[in-house]
Amino acid sequence: MDEAATGSPRTSSRGAPIKPPSPPPSEHRPLVLGRGRFLDDLDLPGTLHLALVRSPHAAARIEGIEVARARAVPGVASVVSGEDIAQFVRPIRTELAPGEGCTYRATEWPALAVGEVRYVGEAVAAVLAASRYAAEDGAALVEVGYAPTRAAADAQAAMAADAPLVHAGLPDNLLFTVAIGAPLAMGADCVSVRGRFRHPRVSGAAMENRGVLAHFRPEQGELVVWSGTQIPHLLRDLIARSLTLDGIAVRVIAPDVGGGFGIKMQAFPEELIAAHLAMRVGRPVQWVEDRIENLLASVHARDAMVEAELFARPDGALLGLAARAVVDVGAYSSFPLSAALEPLTIGSALPGPYLVPAYRYEGVAVATHRCPTGAYRGVGFTLGPLVMEGLMDRLARRIGTDPIALRKRNLIGPKAMPAASAAGVTYDSGDYPALLELAARQAGYEAWREEQARARSEGRALGIGISCFVEATGMNRAVYRRRGMVHVPGYDAARLRLGRDGTIEAAVSTPSQGQTLKHAYAKILARRLGIPEARISVVLGDTARTPYGSGTFASRAMVGGGGAVLGAAERLEHILVRRAAAAWSVPATAVRYRAGGVERIEEPGTRMELAELAALEEDAIADCTYDPPKVPYSSAAHLSLVEVDRETGGVKVLRYVVAEDCGAMVDPRAVEGQVRGGVAQGIGSALLEEMVYDAEGQLLSASLADYLLPGTTDIPRIEIVHRESAAETDVKGVGESGTIGAPAAIAGAVLDALECDPEEIVLPLAPERVRLLAVRGR
Repeated sequence: MDEAATGSPRTSSRGAPIKPPSPPPSEHRPLVLGRGRFLDDLDLPGTLHLALVRSPHAAARIEGIEVARARAVPGVASVVSGEDIAQFVRPIRTELAPGEGCTYRATEWPALAVGEVRYVGEAVAAVLAASRYAAEDGAALVEVGYAPTRAAADAQAAMAADAPLVHAGLPDNLLFTVAIGAPLAMGADCVSVRGRFRHPRVSGAAMENRGVLAHFRPEQGELVVWSGTQIPHLLRDLIARSLTLDGIAVRVIAPDVGGGFGIKMQAFPEELIAAHLAMRVGRPVQWVEDRIENLLASVHARDAMVEAELFARPDGALLGLAARAVVDVGAYSSFPLSAALEPLTIGSALPGPYLVPAYRYEGVAVATHRCPTGAYRGVGFTLGPLVMEGLMDRLARRIGTDPIALRKRNLIGPKAMPAASAAGVTYDSGDYPALLELAARQAGYEAWREEQARARSEGRALGIGISCFVEATGMNRAVYRRRGMVHVPGYDAARLRLGRDGTIEAAVSTPSQGQTLKHAYAKILARRLGIPEARISVVLGDTARTPYGSGTFASRAMVGGGGAVLGAAERLEHILVRRAAAAWSVPATAVRYRAGGVERIEEPGTRMELAELAALEEDAIADCTYDPPKVPYSSAAHLSLVEVDRETGGVKVLRYVVAEDCGAMVDPRAVEGQVRGGVAQGIGSALLEEMVYDAEGQLLSASLADYLLPGTTDIPRIEIVHRESAAETDVKGVGESGTIGAPAAIAGAVLDALECDPEEIVLPLAPERVRLLAVRGR
């Protein structure tokens, strides 16, 4: 990104200009030229197209399904119900081994509903036809008899004593509970501020919706499933388990993917349906989601209410934090992270980068008659700064101090690293006060305050928002085991193969959704092995060609996948050293790898290049499974300047500044792209986006006319400056940072502009809500 796009030259932590980025990586060329191969571009001979009949009711008994008219539609090949496939397709069941202070109840999510439906949009029947048009025509003629029942339409209703049970076999609607720390006991001389913070239910609106193409090859005994997934190996595991197949009989391939954002890290009923039907009818089966289906029946996210109280001394030194989160997780526990994802992550995120001596947290995941929830960029980490920064602003106003000064007083300093958070996690490295100072300097914070004072004298409402936070990236096996998430391996892997012509093929377990991972992996390999990037090919997203691993989510690709690539490179060097030593009849200790070849240490002129080494024996193959030794924590400080129109409730973001620390940047262009995209999504959550349900569990925002996404006029120029702190793992993830910090920065700025401290903050801050706040502020 050039200087004009950032508003100022990008600088390092030492203030020196960072070299402008290189041209776009070659893997982007086919995408920008319209030559990518996305799920909908795949076309196998004889493919049948799948359309699904979805429930119009949030809660109802299925009393009968009549399919005769649908089967009579020209082109329709098959119509099946849940009862037709129940004995062949096991439901999605996500197990969890709850840790200390936790409880968990698993649910079973059928591929097609059997006996009852639990949310609007749940699939009850599937129609296969020669074209999508014929399949949709057939689906429209399937007649389902429903007997609607009372719905638990939101978390509060679902927790009532007389609430209908979403799952009759469970005693109540609480799928997960967690408690951290002991109840706080604070002295009478402390100052406290409290509030309720509601993040709306949202969804990741990718350019490409979900989709799947399944093809069974009986001659090979192989089921091939193409899916726009972030978890090829975990999806393969689930398909094999659900269809009672051996894992080696299932191959999952992720083609070009038009955005994932965490939504595509879940496994879905549609993938099981397509896979089963492909085996059943002996022809390829393809399903591509339309936008209404995406908003209605893809997983949603967030939908959390947090009540919190912050305690401090009169001088502003923090003493403790107490919080309780209620998360509406919808009808089923999604795979692989379960209903525990949001409440667990909120609990670990709330203290943020601050020194909080005492901490008490309780979180619950509540089943409701809504679409199930899952991962979405930032998950519970977004609630951390939304709550903590909101309380810090209230505390600053309460004690009459500048909000940045209050934060600097309480931020964990670099000398404390590695630092133990009050939530029980360890921050590996970082300089949080320096990041805040860097952001304030880039923004011209004092000048912003002066501009704000002038605007107020003119009757205009300008506000400044501040968001400091940390983000756990590349979480390892120990974290997922501690969370009880038994389906997630927590590691990733790479395999390097030296070809006969001296080229390197790198197969890595982390697929891409547009983050330029192929370019990044080739770049770090080229640096390590001392060869041109053009001599390296990278294979991603194919379980038959890549080693087993977790996948791409939770900002882990560069940490886990990159660590595996470097580990495999080290092993390849050892293999080549031994191979050359044998050829020269010398000890391996007399040989070293250097700059794309192997040489004798005492005779540097005696050297073999990669192609020569490859010709000595069969292909050299080096594997590495990498489980990060510690969790690297990225950190950032966001500052926003907004103007609010009190009469219309409109909010205009005038400036937005990010000071980011994601460790060593492999590809600065990709880092800044991730931050900018994340901030845009965070602004959407703060001001526009909300999945709205009525009291009967009907979704009222099932189109892009009602579910509002930010456009180019809503997103300001985003100024980014960087620090690159040292870390044990060197590289840190950055994929979710912008989305985590932006809602807090925008919400804080709006409240600052209106000079109000409402008891409850409800996002998005749409015009009607802002107008009410403006009236209260006066």
